[in-house]
Amino acid sequence: MPAETAASEDWSEYAGHKVHVPAGTSILTETGEQAGMFPADAEIDISADASGKYLNINDSRYAVDGAEIQQSSRWMKHETALQPIGKQVTTADTYHLQDLSGKETAEIHGADTYEVYAEPCADDPRYGVRFNGRLAYIPQEETVSCSGERTAQGAVNLPVLMYHFFYSEADGGVRENANFVEVNELDEQLDWLQQSGYSTLTMEETLCYMQGRSVIPQKSVVITIDDGDPSVHQYAYNVIRDHGMHATLFLITGWGGQNLQNYDFWEMREDGLELQSHGFLTHQGGCSGMGHGGRILCMDHAEGVEDTRMSFDAVDGGFVYCYPFGDYNDSAKAIISEAGAKLAFTTEYGKIDPSMDLLALPRIRVQGGAGIERYISSIED
Repeated sequence: MPAETAASEDWSEYAGHKVHVPAGTSILTETGEQAGMFPADAEIDISADASGKYLNINDSRYAVDGAEIQQSSRWMKHETALQPIGKQVTTADTYHLQDLSGKETAEIHGADTYEVYAEPCADDPRYGVRFNGRLAYIPQEETVSCSGERTAQGAVNLPVLMYHFFYSEADGGVRENANFVEVNELDEQLDWLQQSGYSTLTMEETLCYMQGRSVIPQKSVVITIDDGDPSVHQYAYNVIRDHGMHATLFLITGWGGQNLQNYDFWEMREDGLELQSHGFLTHQGGCSGMGHGGRILCMDHAEGVEDTRMSFDAVDGGFVYCYPFGDYNDSAKAIISEAGAKLAFTTEYGKIDPSMDLLALPRIRVQGGAGIERYISSIED
C-alpha cells in the first residue's frame, strides 16, 4: 500500500489534460491498489474532475499516481463515435489492451467486463472495447465469455467525401476548377453536417464498420482531403477544428515536407485531421494508356511495396491508401495489400458499405461552387 503521508498529495493540475506516462507506469485502482502497468510510453487523458494523488484515467475505472506522470506535448482527445453493439465481454484475470496495429498499450490484472464496440472478425480476432475514450483491443484468448446479442442498428452505408484544394475570396483567391472549395463554402457545408447531427468518422472506425464488426451512427460521414496542399492548413484546418470534426489527409509523403516532420501536419493531426497515404513517389505518370497513367498500375511489385511502406511510415503507422489519380488494378491492389493497407480509396463515385472490396472503395467528390443543396443530396440521397 502507498504510504499514508503520500495520500495528501494533490495533482489536480492534470485534471482534464492529456499526460505522458513513461513505460512501466503503474495502473492503479481509484484507491491506489496496483492493477497493472503501461508496458510502453503512452499518452492518456485524465478525467476533468480528477483530484488528489490518484488521478482517474478518462473513461475507465482505473487511475495513475500523479507523481509518476508528466505533462504531454500532445493534446488530441480521442472520443470514438462507434456505438456499443449490445454485447458484453468478460476478460481473464490478466489481460492486455492493444491498439489497432497490435501494439500492447496496457496490462491489467483482475477480471473486467466491457461493452463490445467491435466484434472479432476473420481479419482481426480481437474484441474492440472502449478505454480512455478510444478503441482498445483484447485478444480473444484473454477473454472468458461474451454475453448478449447484437441489437444495435446503425447506418447501412457511408458517404466518404473527397476534397482537394481550398481558397478565400477575401484573400483574392479564385476557383481554378471544381476541385477548389471556397473557405466560406466549406464552413457552410460543415455547419449543415453539425446542425444535422452527423458524426465524422476516423479511418479506424471506418475500418471496423467495413469489416462488419461495428455499428456506426445512422448519420455518419467521412471527410477526406487529397494531396496535402498548403491551402488545407491555411484555410480548411481552422474550419474543421472549430467544428470539432475529424478528417483524413491523404499525403504524398515523398514530396517535400508532407510528413510528421512538418509541424503544420503534426498540428493538424493533433486537432483531428488524421494523416494517411497517397503514396510516397507514386503520384506521377509512367503507365501510358492505362487509366490516368499513374505509375502504380505498371510498376515493379517490390518497388511498389517499398514505396507504400515508406509512405505509411512517414505518417506514423498508416494503414489507409488513396490511389494516385484514382488509378488502380489488381497489381496495384496486391502491392498495397502486401505493404499493410487495410482500406484503399479510388475516385469512383458512390457510398461505401461492408459488401464492397476494401481495397477499391468509392467516394463522393465535393465540387466547389455546386451549392449546398447538391452537397446535401450527395450525402442523403
